[in-house]
Amino acid sequence: MKKRWYLFIVLIIEGASLMAVELISAKLLSPFYGSSLYVWTATLALTILGLSLGYYLGGRLSVRSATENTLFAILFVSALLVFTMPYTAVAVMSVTSEIGLIAGICITCLCVIVPPVLCFGMVGPLAVRLMSSEIDTLGTTAGAVYFTSTFGGIAATFLFGFYMIPEAGLKFSTVTIAVSLAIMLVVYILARLFKTTAGQHITTGRLDETESRGHTLVNCPDNRADTLKISRLVYLFAAIEGATVMAVELLSARMLAPWFGSSIYVWGAVIGITLFSLALGYFAGGRIADRHTSLSTLLWILLAAATLVVMMHMIPPELIPELSTLPPIAAVILISLVLILPSLSLLGMVPTMIIRYLSSQVADAGKITGRVYTISSVSGMMVLPLMGFLLIPAFGITWPSIIIGILAGTVPFVMLISSRKYFTIFFIIAILVSVRSVNPVRSSEDVQVQYLSEGLLGQVMVADINTREWGTGLPPEYDRVMYVNRMGQTYIDLATGESVWEYVPYTIRILAALPAGSEALILGLGGGIVANALADELNFKVDAVELDERIVKIARHYFNLHPSIRVIVDDARHYLETTGKKYDVMVFDVYNGDVIPSHV
Repeated sequence: MKKRWYLFIVLIIEGASLMAVELISAKLLSPFYGSSLYVWTATLALTILGLSLGYYLGGRLSVRSATENTLFAILFVSALLVFTMPYTAVAVMSVTSEIGLIAGICITCLCVIVPPVLCFGMVGPLAVRLMSSEIDTLGTTAGAVYFTSTFGGIAATFLFGFYMIPEAGLKFSTVTIAVSLAIMLVVYILARLFKTTAGQHITTGRLDETESRGHTLVNCPDNRADTLKISRLVYLFAAIEGATVMAVELLSARMLAPWFGSSIYVWGAVIGITLFSLALGYFAGGRIADRHTSLSTLLWILLAAATLVVMMHMIPPELIPELSTLPPIAAVILISLVLILPSLSLLGMVPTMIIRYLSSQVADAGKITGRVYTISSVSGMMVLPLMGFLLIPAFGITWPSIIIGILAGTVPFVMLISSRKYFTIFFIIAILVSVRSVNPVRSSEDVQVQYLSEGLLGQVMVADINTREWGTGLPPEYDRVMYVNRMGQTYIDLATGESVWEYVPYTIRILAALPAGSEALILGLGGGIVANALADELNFKVDAVELDERIVKIARHYFNLHPSIRVIVDDARHYLETTGKKYDVMVFDVYNGDVIPSHV
């Protein structure tokens, strides 16, 4: 590693560029597709797809052309691709404007994100191959490479998420990344020219014979069939690790939503802490792998991580109220650390330990690295749309988090318990404690919970609140409130069905100037109180746009939504960009917590 110390600088810039591109891409899509869970799911999934392809191609390339010239040429191509991202996004969104919301988001992400990220993915396997000289330190080298790259990603996540994108804008941020990548090739060429001028011997950065050959390591059974069987099993652990990491990242962001919303600050904190945790794991896993190259060590680490995932849903309700006095950003970062760091730092150890376990000589380092990270990333890519588009919107976050933990721990638990490692029983105890903590909703005479679920927009609850003062001896009087992430969105007198909030009758008085039969569009349905008033009192023809299908069902079942109201399940911004229908009036009633979404 010492011979090529300058590659660590390359890895920091590459890692920073990767995470900046991920954040920039999500914001490039928001003017057309919004910034919902769908956008972030597609952004993460397509980022992982690009990395998977890059890891695979980088591993193949490391066998045939592991040179510095190749590495810096790839980085220059990535600079060109990053520079064109804003123009690519605009062009693709104009073409996909007529197709569905999720399909349009995925196609745009595919065109914008995958090309530059593929280039970034190729860097890791090439760097591992270029920096590896001895098999006895291969684990440490692989851990150092991905630790350094991820450290750059951490810095970029906080820099671009909290300052560059909000303050300097997307175009400036994109140009900054593109220039940083291009400068590395310029510096590399100038350094080569300087050495030529000085009369020094110049190479293309190709590995010499001693570096390429390395030493042989025997850490697998002598029988070839047994070796192949164990290798396949170990690759399964890479798949388990990749899927669990991405599931934990997505679940953590949704667990924070009921208290902190889904802004770029929340996602920036979650992504940043995820990278920090993985970086620690990469580094520690490499060090451990060179000292304890055994399958048993890998199994214990996977089982411990799975146990933490099974129990992670128990943390927010207990810890977040204790942090309520802190500034929001500080609270988000602290709770993200507690949620993410323990499990993902353990999971981060898995890839570098697998690389060390499977590599028999230095020449295999790049190929094995590419293969391991490809499998890990592909599994993560498959889990992301499954979680973001299906499981979380349909089933919330509690049970999916428990099930993900159980699935991640099943194989290591079975293998360890079959080897008479009876201490593994702690995994079963953790599952029982976690399941028991999932309590049904409790109501009281003063607060009667009618509905509670977790899904696309986070936590949604409908509750009847007793407004009668205690001790009067009179029967209770109830108001009905719909909460989205613990923020009131609709508030009615249950006896009359009229809104308690004054903005509704105020809106009706203003719109009464329009004739009956006017076409009205409401962005943000909520409980449908404004829509009902327009339809009942003013005889308007009302269309309403609502992103979360649960809200539509709640409006019909709990707030008596008028049957004549046509509801479109879509992101408000996407509907405005794609609809051809003309309206006489548009009512803007979209809120993310208590904040108007900037993209709408």
